[in-house]
Amino acid sequence: MALERDLHDLLFEHDCVIVPGWGGFLAQYRPARLDQARHVIHPPSKDVGFNRHLLRNDGLLTDRIAKRDEVGFASANSIIEGEVAAWRAALDSTGRLELPRIGIFYRDAQRNLQFDPDDRANFLKEAFGLRPVTATPVLREVPREPQVIPLPRVDAVVREKGGFNWAAAAGIALLLTAGAVGTFIGLNGGTGAFAFGSRPTSTYAEAPVPVAPMVARASMFALPEGAFGVQTFPLTDNDSVSLTVDMGAAPADTTAVAIPKKTGIALRFHLVGGCFAQPENADRLLKELQDKGYPARRLARYGELHPVVFGSYADRTEALNALATIRGEGSAQAWLLVR
Repeated sequence: MALERDLHDLLFEHDCVIVPGWGGFLAQYRPARLDQARHVIHPPSKDVGFNRHLLRNDGLLTDRIAKRDEVGFASANSIIEGEVAAWRAALDSTGRLELPRIGIFYRDAQRNLQFDPDDRANFLKEAFGLRPVTATPVLREVPREPQVIPLPRVDAVVREKGGFNWAAAAGIALLLTAGAVGTFIGLNGGTGAFAFGSRPTSTYAEAPVPVAPMVARASMFALPEGAFGVQTFPLTDNDSVSLTVDMGAAPADTTAVAIPKKTGIALRFHLVGGCFAQPENADRLLKELQDKGYPARRLARYGELHPVVFGSYADRTEALNALATIRGEGSAQAWLLVR
């Protein structure tokens, strides 16, 4: 049971953990999602998969057991081999092997090993403590179109009232005539004698002679070209008034272009090709990868191991694409390390 706990803890820190002789457990990021059938919003997580072809010991699980039990590398490998043997025995006897908080192994009708991950386990540290929440749909009301009430036609109203009302028409004509007369009287000075007499003669007052505004005449002044430093210039012809100006420093006679320094980008995603206890083995794999054209290098020593990587990347997506390409070229043992 101790091996399951170590495997569970390592999946929080790494995207790939290999159990020698059994297979590799791969953790892949999955964003938050909406289950429309159940009306539930699931938080972001890391889904766990299994690859039975990843059998090469990368030293990650062995190093953890060696530090936990304070034993050597060979003793830690022996402990893993014993646990794997117990797993195989339980799977052959019952046809089912359950790893708590990781998943269940079983064999299908063709006796192939299958893995069903535990949906309740979330190995994403950033989403620790988050639980699925209920998604309540919002019902939106469709706006109703305004109801248009048609107005009756004028001829229809006249027909309903049984004919034209001559008294009302005469009253309206009288009011319009009175309004026009009042407006004309107001425009002629408010007197009612405009109809029989002439309009009053308007008087004209001559405007005074305008005085020309005073304009201050100023002489044009311009700074000379080609002067630098603090200079004093006369503003008038008799040098009675002067102006002191800082013309700035002379431009440097150089054609050099300043190149800004680029800030360093953290390369956190590494495609590991192998981890070795002996540095000579790490150097041998490093030379093989470099001869094949990979930007391989050795990472800093991790415990008692010397990791060798195909390359390092700053972006997770770019690193995963490169990992798929490398595995497609025949290096199925490659895995992703995040530091």
